[in-house]
Amino acid sequence: KVAVKVLRPELAAVIGAERFLAEIKTTANLQHPHILPLFDSGVCHPERSDPQEPALSGAKGREVEGPRSVLFYVMPYVEGISLRDRMTREKQLPINEAVRIATEVAGALDYAHRHGVIHRDIKPENIMLHDGSALVADFGIALAASKAGSRMTETGMSLGTPQYMSPEQAMGERELDARSDVYALGCVTYEMLTGEPPFSGPTAQAIVAKVMTAEPAEATSLRKTIPANVADAVHTALQKLPADRFATAAEFGAALIGGTSQQRRLTAPAKRRGLPAMAVAGLVLAVAGGAFTLGTVISHRGAGPIGGFGAATKITYDPGVETMPAISPDGRTVAYAAGPIGALRIYLRQVSGGRTTPLTNDSTTLQFEPSWSADGSRILFISRNGVFSAPAAGGDPHPEVPPPVTGFITSAAWSPDGRSIAYLVGDSLWLWADQHRAQLIGAAREMALCRWSPNGEMIACASGNPLYTRPNPQSFGNLSLSKIVVLRVRDGRVTTVSDTTSLNESPIWSPDGRWLYFVSDRDRSRDIYAVRVSSSGESSGAPVRLTTGLGAQMISLSRDGDRLAYAAFHNTGNLWTLQVPTNAPMTADGATPLTQGDQTIESLVATRDGHWLMYDSDLSGKVQVYRMALPGGSPERLTNEDFNDFAPDLSPDGRELVFHSWRSGSRDLYVMPLDGGAAQHVTASPGHEMFATWSPDGHSIAYSEIPNIGGISIVKRNADRSWAKPVLRSDSGWAPKWSPDGRLLAYVSGFAGGAISVMSADSGAARVVYDPASSGGPAAVWPTWSSDGSELYFKHFDALGQTSFWSAPVSGGKPRLLVRFTNPSFQSYRPEFDVTHGRFFFTIDDRQSDIWVMEVKKP
Repeated sequence: KVAVKVLRPELAAVIGAERFLAEIKTTANLQHPHILPLFDSGVCHPERSDPQEPALSGAKGREVEGPRSVLFYVMPYVEGISLRDRMTREKQLPINEAVRIATEVAGALDYAHRHGVIHRDIKPENIMLHDGSALVADFGIALAASKAGSRMTETGMSLGTPQYMSPEQAMGERELDARSDVYALGCVTYEMLTGEPPFSGPTAQAIVAKVMTAEPAEATSLRKTIPANVADAVHTALQKLPADRFATAAEFGAALIGGTSQQRRLTAPAKRRGLPAMAVAGLVLAVAGGAFTLGTVISHRGAGPIGGFGAATKITYDPGVETMPAISPDGRTVAYAAGPIGALRIYLRQVSGGRTTPLTNDSTTLQFEPSWSADGSRILFISRNGVFSAPAAGGDPHPEVPPPVTGFITSAAWSPDGRSIAYLVGDSLWLWADQHRAQLIGAAREMALCRWSPNGEMIACASGNPLYTRPNPQSFGNLSLSKIVVLRVRDGRVTTVSDTTSLNESPIWSPDGRWLYFVSDRDRSRDIYAVRVSSSGESSGAPVRLTTGLGAQMISLSRDGDRLAYAAFHNTGNLWTLQVPTNAPMTADGATPLTQGDQTIESLVATRDGHWLMYDSDLSGKVQVYRMALPGGSPERLTNEDFNDFAPDLSPDGRELVFHSWRSGSRDLYVMPLDGGAAQHVTASPGHEMFATWSPDGHSIAYSEIPNIGGISIVKRNADRSWAKPVLRSDSGWAPKWSPDGRLLAYVSGFAGGAISVMSADSGAARVVYDPASSGGPAAVWPTWSSDGSELYFKHFDALGQTSFWSAPVSGGKPRLLVRFTNPSFQSYRPEFDVTHGRFFFTIDDRQSDIWVMEVKKP
């Protein structure tokens, strides 16, 4: 479904078809989660009567303009309401809702402004609400109209709506900048909070007169519960002179949530409301790399760790993934990993520019997670399951830590004195000292990205989601939750210093060792936070948010703390479908998209009757559960909590939903009725239960668990609809799937793939039905039964992560290739997929990441 917008005839006549089609291409390039995208544009010729001749001529077709030609553009059809609809219904919005919507719109405007597009008509009617999130519409004519400037003025036309026009726009000025949109958003925010726009009147002329001369009523006089910082931010946005407003929409958004760069504007109103001057002093904001940063926040605990961020420099530009930045101690050079996820190499690039150089001449082995020696002369990295170092100027690698007897090294870093290396194997953190022997430091579940404190007494690691940064195409950028832990080197004591209900990753220490910086999505976007850490490794105070909307994945700080490097990572994953071939193998080029938008979908399952496709998505900021009617209905959100909910499966009767969530601090299973009742907490172990699937009779749930290396368990429902104690059916295995008759369970030997085994759901040993080791076939991932139970479909990933679909007979025999993904930029990286009614359902991911370096201001 789409929405076709047609320009008013008088506006179309002024702009002209040629200018409209030329300039609309710039608008089509705007891709932002809070901007309604543009699909197409063109000229309609209703005067044509020949039914054989097309009536529509898009930007790539003919551009014949007749006397009755109409200009149009095409956008997605939004299943939702406009902000105007909601305000009409509710009059005043809850304050937190108003602020959230305003900051989302501010982010969209800031993005558009940085791409040279001013909206000119921000109003509630042009802000759509889809699943609660704001989508700014009608960017389609902004640029074209602005280029028609003199013709607009000559006809007396002024794009905009009087209640939301800035004074300069109301005066007919042709050169409008971002501050005009800031004013309009200030009007919309004022109306969301107070229930009425800043200025109203019986006629457009009366409204414009007030816009030019009158002052709006103080928002707090109309609604006393509005926080001071919100009221002051709106007051600044509504200033008559553009120079007295926020310079960017990003600054306005930052001020709404607690910071402002316009300290002189904030201080006076704060004193008028009786706030202590120290509560607002020192608030700093700067624009960095297109994102706004909150910088220092003054509170009763004292000053924050930095004074804000300055200029940002983008130092990599290639398509694909450049990640794992490590900035040199002097802040001049960044080492990073780049290339296909399964074949990363370490590269070096100067912050000031120049060419990119590989660290070593070895181009055949995986290299990842670089880190610098204290003197900047060598770079440590992981390769061939060992730890190596190479001269920072380039050269042959030297082995530092040999591969472990069992397990894999997933993180490594030099100690500050350069005499030891801390490295991770599984859940254990080891020390490789100058005596060349391993010594256990301590353990915590699923650690990653460990870094030393400057004094060498503590090591901070992420814990809970090692797949987030593991160089595995199937899992890189995984959305599961994690926390930041600190291990004391002398005794292995482990302390948690972050929340446990968000993604918390990539800890790094401040130069004085008093603060830990890390990346978190606790407020939905991945941003940099800081938490103060005591000498014993405990947090002292709540984390301080340093950026907003940065999209960072991993971060690194120079030794003096003056420069911070980060990887700006973005992953878009949507649902696609493809017919299962009956004869010869085929490519995936003919696949059809089912969803679109700036979202990441990880898990999916199709119901056996072919009516529904269930999936999880982070479209709303948090990962929530959705369903879509097949063959191509509109998505419907089923959960709406402030938690991340993953991997849904619908009960056979269609009345209940099972999923796994971190609501209790670890992955547990929950069953939620779809009639609005409370969710049941089905499992509650200290381990992790995930990827649950209903038995065909709806009486049992099978799932994967990872207390150690994996396992398959079954939990049955009692007669009173409570849940019995889970039974461990296999102490190894992954991704169980019920056979159509409910008698058997199929599973693979591990997350990364391998053999497929089948066992009775009740008792008895498992049997291997497909073994790639003995047959020489491809390793299997995520087995899925055919409708008649005679075959098992599975996915395979080659060394570079390229995907293929296969089938293997349950009775044994050679596997059969069904689908190849031959396009390197069109790959289904995640293991999850499903088959129903002769169709594959899977996700396609687009992963992009670049390295930026920001200047850090002193507090």
